[in-house]
Amino acid sequence: MPSQRSTLKSEVVALKRKRIVEAARRLFYEKGYSRTTLDDIAARLEVTKQFIYSYYKNKGELLHEIAQQCIRECLEAQSRVLASKLSIPDKLARIIEEVAQVIIMNQSNTIIYLREEMNLDWQIAQRIREQRNEFDHRMMKLLKDGMRTGVLHVVDERVAARCIGGILVWCALWYRDLGVLSPEAIAQLISQNVMRMVSRNSKKMAKNA
Repeated sequence: MPSQRSTLKSEVVALKRKRIVEAARRLFYEKGYSRTTLDDIAARLEVTKQFIYSYYKNKGELLHEIAQQCIRECLEAQSRVLASKLSIPDKLARIIEEVAQVIIMNQSNTIIYLREEMNLDWQIAQRIREQRNEFDHRMMKLLKDGMRTGVLHVVDERVAARCIGGILVWCALWYRDLGVLSPEAIAQLISQNVMRMVSRNSKKMAKNA
């Protein structure tokens, strides 16, 4: 087992890396990736550039970490809900609600990724695209299971999953913290609206439209 000293050292390293990433995130969001330098990040932290080099090789590594954080947390939330014993509709509603909160709370990460994808190393960019596809394919399977058992209604689970993914990502682009609704309340409303779209009653509503 790791000693208390080594554990403490690991925690200190993790904290320092976190502070560097947070400073980089703010600057990438405010100025853009191309216009931000390691000197800017060091100045924001009031440290030397060499301090940053102790934890990250270059600015690109910081962008990689920021870009991957949100999709990683989204997949973790999705996996946790899918492994639960909830019903299919409840799983879908919970996934949408939890992932919406993740995206809102990581708003700057998502916007940086969408804006700076071209600056990512192609292997990192490909990995993130694969993770996004994995998220969509899990949603497709859940929707298909819901259609098969008659608890959900969608015209095409592939298109529906992509549409839901688009709704979730779009949260990062329109959300503003105006103090009117909390991220939790907004996530619940998004989930409720999507569930109305895919509920069994949506078929009857479409016929009567």
